[in-house]
Order: sequence, then C-alpha cells, then structure tokens
Amino acid sequence: MNAMEHGNQYSSDLPASIKVMASKSALSVSITDHGGGQEIPDPKTPDLDAKLAGLQSPRGWGLFLIQNMVDEVHTTVDEAHQTIELIMYLKESDDDSETP
Repeated sequence: MNAMEHGNQYSSDLPASIKVMASKSALSVSITDHGGGQEIPDPKTPDLDAKLAGLQSPRGWGLFLIQNMVDEVHTTVDEAHQTIELIMYLKESDDDSETP
C-alpha cells in the first residue's frame, strides 16, 4: 500500500514490483516503486492517545508496523526507484533438523 500511495502516487501507469525469496533460514520480500530520489523516512512511533482523541490522523502506521514486525529492514533509493526489503528469519522445524 505504501508503494502504491507514497512511491507511485496511485499512478496506474507505474507498477510496483514485489520479489519474494525463501531459504530454509529466511524469507525476504522486496517491494520496489517509482518514488526514487527521496529517502524512505525513519518510522515514527505513533501516538495512540492522540490518534484516538482525533488530534492526529489515524493513518501513519505503515513504516512503524513494518519495522516492528520483521527481523530486518533494508532500503535502497536511486534516481528512479525506491526498494524496501523485509527479512524474516524462519525457525527450523523438527522435521527439517538432521538426525544423527
């Protein structure tokens, strides 16, 4: 949603791409949009009381939630695109472990 809104300004002519890669130890999701030339800002902690009181927009949770729900976040920006990579480490299941 952030890629479509903030990166591509809801332009139907500008696609956002999503690349998913998995290994036994991690899952990586990279989202690339056309919001190049501007850094992705550091997430701000939302003020829940202010939002509930109507003093702040109820929006503005995206980057905060992303940062707090995955193990690593990497961002890359060039003149034409910005990419955010989300990495989640996978717990090895008992079925995946080697038996001596």
